[in-house]
Amino acid sequence: MTELQETVQELVARSGVPGAVVGVLEDGRIETAAAGVANMNSGVEMTPDTLFLTGSITKVWTTTLLMSLVEQGLVDLDAPVKRYLPDLVLGDSEAADALAVRHLVTHSTGIDASDLIADVGDGDEAIANWVPLLRDVGQLFPPGEYFSYNNAGFVLAGRIIEVVTGESFSAAMRQRLFAPLGLERSMFTAKEAILHRMAIGHSPGDSGMVPTKLFMMPECLGPAGTTLITSVQDTLTFVGSHLPTLTSAKHLLSPESVDQMTAHHLDFPVPETGSVGLSWLRKQYGDRVVLTHGGGSYGGVAMVGVLPDSDAAYIAFANGGPASMPFHKELAEALLQDRFGLSAPVAPDLSDPEPEPSRYHGRYVCWGCELTITGDGDALCYQARFTDPVLGRNRSDPPPVRLRPIGGRGLALADHPDQPPFGYGVGDDGSGHSEFLFLMDRLVRRMGDN
Repeated sequence: MTELQETVQELVARSGVPGAVVGVLEDGRIETAAAGVANMNSGVEMTPDTLFLTGSITKVWTTTLLMSLVEQGLVDLDAPVKRYLPDLVLGDSEAADALAVRHLVTHSTGIDASDLIADVGDGDEAIANWVPLLRDVGQLFPPGEYFSYNNAGFVLAGRIIEVVTGESFSAAMRQRLFAPLGLERSMFTAKEAILHRMAIGHSPGDSGMVPTKLFMMPECLGPAGTTLITSVQDTLTFVGSHLPTLTSAKHLLSPESVDQMTAHHLDFPVPETGSVGLSWLRKQYGDRVVLTHGGGSYGGVAMVGVLPDSDAAYIAFANGGPASMPFHKELAEALLQDRFGLSAPVAPDLSDPEPEPSRYHGRYVCWGCELTITGDGDALCYQARFTDPVLGRNRSDPPPVRLRPIGGRGLALADHPDQPPFGYGVGDDGSGHSEFLFLMDRLVRRMGDN
């Protein structure tokens, strides 16, 4: 048994996820490991060739396809989005005019529609049918001003791909990315996946893990990450194409385009928490950069990490809902720090004096959610409430969370101060309060007092 197999088996047992599959690219070779079950309905085991929904890691695939069109002169990253989508209407007309293609793939659109899910039908017209919904959403900030993780930009990028190629997003992906890279276990439909060993998600229930009742999110958000099904082998073949010095890899893009995708474009609002390239999220480990991305599906979480300076990478999928996150955290430590020798990830300096807790009081709003922060003795009470019926479907509002300020901008879990910060305050709204909360790589704007 390999060390990787032992690690995966141990982490599956410790975290309580039903199963996991992992692949590592190192020295031009791919090593795989799997443990547990792929589907508790059937009991079928997780194996290295098991397929899984890769979730938002799709954003890197979408951007790679977009960059191939840039190389062909069909798309200009710095052109207005309206050059390709002249009928685009946003809630803020000035933002619509200022929006450039580059903003779409750097999470800097400012469009307040990251989780806008609607029933616009499936099939080749789904993405085109979704775009008009943006006319009714707000704007968090002018395009390019901040990084804030955003699905809407990548759906628009997918629509541009459709317009300039004359093909559906999935057809363009199959013909222009899967085929050149020789990917034979990547697909977009459950009808195809049922012919293979396929993992499904699970979530905690009263008596253990419960299989998901929903397999795939709507097709209209496909370019952002709802429909791509793949394997560890295909993922690492794709990732290898982003390592120009890896001689054994197939390369779809020029080294110059790969450099554009991996280079620093914009810091996160709290810079020590990361930066963004073109879709790649960049995390600092000492003096080395890891390109990373996560991907969620119903009850499943995928995670990819790439070390461009050593032609190494890994991809992992776990199907245990919230329990997948501790699995991925420990796996990243085992691979990035123990196996590849990286330092611990850089963390924000939280040594500055703490502000009065009231700095964070207020009502914060983003698409589909309203967050309130009030006083709770010597701590803060954070409450999230779903305001969109689709986003909140089949789940209740989260329970309140007690927070405490930590340093000049951090918010820590009051009852678990040893854990990483829950979030951060960003900016000042002119009244002595934070202008935004930065939570899970997203900005949420303060809209006033409670």
